[in-house]
Amino acid sequence: MNETPIGAAVVGTGFGLFTHVRALRMAGFDVRAIVGRDLAKTQARAAPLGIPHATNDLPALLAGDPAIRLVTVATPPHAHAVPVLQTLAAGRHVICEKPFARDLAEARTMLSAARKAGVIALLGAEFRYDSAQALLSRVVKSGAIGDPLLFHRLYQQPGEQDEPLADWWTDAAQGGGFLGAFGTHMIDQVRATVGEIAAVSAILRKLSPGRPTMTSDDYYNVQLRCANGCVAVIEAAMCLPGPFAMGTRVAGTAGAAWIQSGAAFGEPEQVWVQDAQGARALPMPHELVNPAPEPFPVSELIQTEMDRWHTQGFDVAPYAKLFGQARALILNQPTPLPDPAADFVDAAAGQAVLDAARTSAGAAQWITVEQI
Repeated sequence: MNETPIGAAVVGTGFGLFTHVRALRMAGFDVRAIVGRDLAKTQARAAPLGIPHATNDLPALLAGDPAIRLVTVATPPHAHAVPVLQTLAAGRHVICEKPFARDLAEARTMLSAARKAGVIALLGAEFRYDSAQALLSRVVKSGAIGDPLLFHRLYQQPGEQDEPLADWWTDAAQGGGFLGAFGTHMIDQVRATVGEIAAVSAILRKLSPGRPTMTSDDYYNVQLRCANGCVAVIEAAMCLPGPFAMGTRVAGTAGAAWIQSGAAFGEPEQVWVQDAQGARALPMPHELVNPAPEPFPVSELIQTEMDRWHTQGFDVAPYAKLFGQARALILNQPTPLPDPAADFVDAAAGQAVLDAARTSAGAAQWITVEQI
């Protein structure tokens, strides 16, 4: 007998609409509502996707619809805490986007509330389920390359300076910037692959001359010292002229492993390992294979550069895997994959690293990361 789908609501009419709705449905959830600030706008954006309810009142929605057991929060980072705390107060499970919070204090408040509520509370670190990243993490954690010594992650894209960015993206006071938006994924990958981060030294810059009022960063270079002795370097640029460049490598005491990326984002990737037997590409386990991305079908809803990125569909399949993990946890069933989803402890730990990196960039010195 087929189980009744779990009801879900999505808070956020941008990324939530483009990615969460599609991925929730792929994972077998019943998307019953979407929540936004502007009711008329929310209704207009919900209609093309056949979402039954559109509202600007999350507590009233949850009080009136007990079938909603999961809420996903995809608002800008400065607006995460309110819907997360409202969801937890209603006793519902929650998945919150990253960057998680305004700062570590707010992250700790949400973590404490989740612990008291006793519900499933996960972070939207969907790229734990990107095929290549997931396999690389498995290889390193298996001990195949010995103890990890160095983690290196590089991402540089030319960018499009004539496309508008959402207001919060350009405003440091609202948690904007490429370190928060993209670097949090890299921070999570370091933590999930090689271990907890103990100290940080960071450089943050704005390189886009076409955005003179932007106060947040669009480039970062962050050095990380892990508690186990591994060091990591993560670097990314949102708008750096020249060819696209991307790569992830991990060196260990008995070899190395890396992701062999294509010439453009989204091209097929392979995971390689080099050890005493030489270098070779690894087969992708069938459970980690993701379907090809499908672009978002409603073009008139695509309005900003972030919309363009998010509507290409690269994160839908990884998010569906994350939601599949969440579904199993909600039903108290074995998860489809052995790779754990990031929870609110991971979210707060990542926020601690993010806060330390921003402090480090301002002070031009190494900063110790607060432990959770």
